[in-house]
Amino acid sequence: MIKPSEIFSFPPKMPFSMEKTICRLFASWLSFAAVKAFGEGRFTELAFARETSVLEMLLWIAAFFALYSLIGAFMGGIHTDSWLMFASATVCVVRWLFLYGSPTVSFGLIYEKDISRFMFLIAVILAYSLVIVYFIFRNTPLLERIKTGRKTAVIIGALLAAAGCTVIAVITSLRYMTFTAGNYDFGLFCQSFHYMKETGVPFVTSERDVLMSHFLVHFSPVMYLLLPFYAVFESPLTLQIGQALICFSGIIPLMLLCRHLKIGNKTMLLMCFVYSAYPALSCGCLYDFHENCFLVPLLLWMFFFYEKEKWIPFYVFALLVMAVKEDAAVYVVIFAIYIILSKRKYLHGVLLGAAGIAYFVIVTTVMNNSASAVSEYYLALGESANPAVKGVMINRFDNLIFDTDSGLLDALKTIVVNPGYVLTQLFSTSSGGIGKIVYALEMLLCLGFIPFITKKASRWLLLAPMLLNLLTMYQYQYNIGFQYSFGIMAFLFYGTILNLSEMSVNLRRNMLSAGAAACLCLYIVTVIPYLNTNSERWTKNREKYMHMTEILETIPEDASLNVSSPLVAHLSRHEELYEIAYHQDEDDVDYVVYYYPHLDEKSMNRYLGAGYTVWKDIPGELLILEKGTEGTDDLP
Repeated sequence: MIKPSEIFSFPPKMPFSMEKTICRLFASWLSFAAVKAFGEGRFTELAFARETSVLEMLLWIAAFFALYSLIGAFMGGIHTDSWLMFASATVCVVRWLFLYGSPTVSFGLIYEKDISRFMFLIAVILAYSLVIVYFIFRNTPLLERIKTGRKTAVIIGALLAAAGCTVIAVITSLRYMTFTAGNYDFGLFCQSFHYMKETGVPFVTSERDVLMSHFLVHFSPVMYLLLPFYAVFESPLTLQIGQALICFSGIIPLMLLCRHLKIGNKTMLLMCFVYSAYPALSCGCLYDFHENCFLVPLLLWMFFFYEKEKWIPFYVFALLVMAVKEDAAVYVVIFAIYIILSKRKYLHGVLLGAAGIAYFVIVTTVMNNSASAVSEYYLALGESANPAVKGVMINRFDNLIFDTDSGLLDALKTIVVNPGYVLTQLFSTSSGGIGKIVYALEMLLCLGFIPFITKKASRWLLLAPMLLNLLTMYQYQYNIGFQYSFGIMAFLFYGTILNLSEMSVNLRRNMLSAGAAACLCLYIVTVIPYLNTNSERWTKNREKYMHMTEILETIPEDASLNVSSPLVAHLSRHEELYEIAYHQDEDDVDYVVYYYPHLDEKSMNRYLGAGYTVWKDIPGELLILEKGTEGTDDLP
């Protein structure tokens, strides 16, 4: 316990050592920069400096220096100058990132055309990390005296996760409520869950423009774990909030892993902060619900039970991981190889690997055969399944597949036979830019590159899942704004905890603190803008969105519909529901519903020419056409 007498000095003493004086000057300069950042003008413009005279700057610095000297005189028990420097640097970083660092993003991706903003972000992270490392160096004795009990650490860690979960749940819920969540990839899940509740099978019509099971696209029986909650609270909001809860529930196995590997409470809290603000976790939810959200907690639980050598729950969670998606078995196989090479647990490694391979082969074979049968069935009926029901989507690795008939086996052959070619693909992108390098930095900076810091070469296998996203030319996979990083981040966090348990206290503290600084900076430029944008959109147009919801509820529940993409989720209880962009204006539905911002006049005119009439027209909101009836001006 730190006593006040150990912090405050009576009588006051004026600390003017060389190091403290330099540190105080730097803190004063940063404080001046923070004040100017809140003023008029743009700090990113060269002319900004001309608006401030050198004399004005010196006066500001002198004033701050005098104030900080006075504070230091009365608080001689601690290194006040490092605290003041850290505080002023934090204010500068947050303000700068809000003003300039928030890039033109799409669900967290800092596009290559906006790379200058990313370079600014990297510069800020490096400078801020230096300040933090110095702060820790100068305050180590004080920080070591601050005791954090296990119970306190668990409570704070849970609160951090709850805060991160709340932010994401609010953003994604507002996306649905403000009609910005499209059919791909949210409306189709809403309809699938409605069918699951009614029939037990995840049928969907909006995904491939025909009635089929979603499991023909992605085999994800793990979705049934969320079904009881959806059955009680049948709303698309259940999926959005449920995804956030599922993702951030991973904090529980994370803390258990830290405890098992004897990670200190303070380090565990830093890990909880990084997990709760990890951009790939938060941004991965911003493109709405996906079954991938189960990967993070399930993999972490699997790792925990492996470390505890509790084999029954270990295999149970391995099976649950595979149940997330047909390709999730790859994560299990990679971990099986790690088990064999790292701990020499040959029996469990072989069993796990064999189970993963067998599961993948069986499931993908059944999916492909079933998809072909469904596609042939609809073709025989004269239906043009568009896009066609194709089964497992291996086209994401077309750059590695020469013989398409061999599928993913040919991709594996390419990797093994021609490693040189693989290296040409590792950081190449479909646009020819540096998107994959940006992606790798976004994933690793927040962990202080700790997954690499190990003397055990076998642990580098825990980085192997990242290759799945770096070797593809499918741009969404090397984008933290989509769901494809959830499994990878679980491996990275596991590797980080393993390496932390073997690092010296000073190295552990510095590396993880720098990672936390990077995490904070990235969170500010990727997540916070979406919270602000969606909150503002809802606040300004709340009555409009509520009115639209009321109008949509007047459509008969048994009617077949063809609708604009953002309306699919809101109309997901309709069993026959299509998206206008893919249904090709076919006149086989009872109602056609356009969301005005997505209104396609050519499509509308074709429907009007086919005998549809205007049922309801609310300018700026909705246009509803009805088949074969007279129009009416009666509005609710």
